[in-house]
Amino acid sequence: MIIVAVAFGLGRMYNGAHARLDEALGQRLLAVAHTAAEMTDGQALLSHSLGDTSSNYYLETLREKFAAVARLENLAEITLTNSLDQVVILSTSPSLVSGQPNDYWDLDPAAVQSAAVGKAAASRLYEVGGAEGLKQKSAHAPIMNYVTDGSYVVAVVTVSGSPDFFEALDALRLAAYVTGGLVLMVLILMGVFLSQINVALGRYRASIMRQENLAAMGRMTAGIAHEIRNPLGIIRGAGEHLQRVLHKQGLTDDVADFIPEEVDRLDQILTGYLAFGTDKDAVVEKFDLAVGVRRTLHLIDAEFTAAKIGIQLPETLPVALVMGDPRRLQQVILNLLINSRDAMPEGGTIAVAAALHGGQVRVTIADEGSGLKAADSGKVFEPFWTSKEKGSGLGLAMSRKIMEDMGGGLTLNNRSDGSGAVAEMWAPLASV
Repeated sequence: MIIVAVAFGLGRMYNGAHARLDEALGQRLLAVAHTAAEMTDGQALLSHSLGDTSSNYYLETLREKFAAVARLENLAEITLTNSLDQVVILSTSPSLVSGQPNDYWDLDPAAVQSAAVGKAAASRLYEVGGAEGLKQKSAHAPIMNYVTDGSYVVAVVTVSGSPDFFEALDALRLAAYVTGGLVLMVLILMGVFLSQINVALGRYRASIMRQENLAAMGRMTAGIAHEIRNPLGIIRGAGEHLQRVLHKQGLTDDVADFIPEEVDRLDQILTGYLAFGTDKDAVVEKFDLAVGVRRTLHLIDAEFTAAKIGIQLPETLPVALVMGDPRRLQQVILNLLINSRDAMPEGGTIAVAAALHGGQVRVTIADEGSGLKAADSGKVFEPFWTSKEKGSGLGLAMSRKIMEDMGGGLTLNNRSDGSGAVAEMWAPLASV
């Protein structure tokens, strides 16, 4: 709208200035035409038209005077034309021969007709010279012959400006084009700049909203952290006591060994929730991501089997050493697997795959559920947003934060090879 308004304003300005300059040029030509008319004897012209050869010397002298005026005023030509038969009487231009019709009168018959009835007039601005685009403007003044009972027009004097006469108009047009081009360029640059500012403000607003959500989550988790950690300590103590009793009896049980480990993992998860949205450094160590994937699948195997959920996993996974907290990464995998299970209440298959690519390890988890709704695709990683009736809305937000802390990322999209969703997580490989 600004560009249109500026273009409209420049057009109006150019047209107005063009009209005023054209009018000024026309008034100048009219003044010269009146001067030429005052220099001309109407009676001598009438005698010449009646065949009186004695007026030839007068006409030759008049031609020389007209030529001097044309040179002085920088004119293209000054021509006398018989008003009755439109035949050239004399002209300073070699292209207009005496005794021949004045074909140039057809360019602007209205101004010529006005002069033929006794009223001087300037013609419109027109172009001559074809492809060269030369401009021409003329003024016509009547030559009167005065008699006892009045006066009448015997000829018309035409004064035409030379092509150089209109350089001001060309300069004005060029200036308008250059000004319009510069204004348009500035507006385009401003538009690009404002667009970039708008995008940056959008990112800033999203960042502020995310920080506010993280702060709210931090306040919430801080309030319940103490109450959760107390029973966790009791459960860990009970698990260690069970391990000692079993070892004294010479028995080993993997489930009993899992209890202290899972309590420690839950404590790390709780610590992660408390640190979520802060700049606290996470625990970093080198570990094999493939081992973490297999361990997490082993933990949920029985639960998923009962829910009629099958897991497709390649027989071999590539060794992928990464830097991070293995317990927090295990929580990410577990969150993604649980989301896939919840998306298939009637059962189905979850395909898990891992691959090395470009210095990264990428793990994909694809389900056969209903997939993501278009309206929800941009909200799934927002804290406290969930499509589940009993969900907290923290799982995916926390998972993405964990992967970003490891220098990687997490995405969730609909599958391109069928119904369902696919989550992809990646992290950079650690240097050997």
